[in-house]
Amino acid sequence: MEVIHLLFKDPGLVALYLTLYLIAFSSLLGIIFLAVASSRRRFTDTYLGGEPESVVDTTTPSPMNLYWGFIKRFGRGLYRSIRDRFHTGNLQDWISLMASWYGLLIILSIILGIIYVAVR
Repeated sequence: MEVIHLLFKDPGLVALYLTLYLIAFSSLLGIIFLAVASSRRRFTDTYLGGEPESVVDTTTPSPMNLYWGFIKRFGRGLYRSIRDRFHTGNLQDWISLMASWYGLLIILSIILGIIYVAVR
């Protein structure tokens, strides 16, 4: 395998040329996209996954609304108890908590991986 060495007299000029080529290429791609893209758009309040409105009989709440509804109704007390118990305002405490939590997750994943390999 042959290694090619490129030597440039002015690296700043090379960076400038590469930047200009990237801008020109991105502009060309943008112009092609604008030329090909349809100007007709359909706007709907409900996310339908690309399907027409005739697919659904009634509108359903979005997943984000379901998530925030759960958080506001059931997760508020859990959030407050966790915040009051662990929030000290010290960044080092938060880093220690997150490092221990991620460490626990890594140890758990290693143990489950070993169990999976042993059982398989």
